Amino acid sequence: MLTPKFLAASIVALGLAGAPAFAQDATRADADTQFQQLDRNNKGYLTPADVSGQPTVAQRFARFDANKDGRLDRSEFAALIASIK
Repeated sequence: MLTPKFLAASIVALGLAGAPAFAQDATRADADTQFQQLDRNNKGYLTPADVSGQPTVAQRFARFDANKDGRLDRSEFAALIASIK
């Protein structure tokens, strides 16, 4: 027979196990929203000029430009945003 204490502990454990996935999805959605706001011309990438008003992003730009093309695509930008949180 399952005790109320065991059931409560199980529910809490299940909730905690799903929290990182939820946080990752929230970060990804947040990064997509920020990317769209910064990509004013809908180019599909960000340049240093696009992020000049975001000091933290601007400082990390070169480090997260994985292919060193002087641009951040969505996945590079998402990695940068994840590093901030």
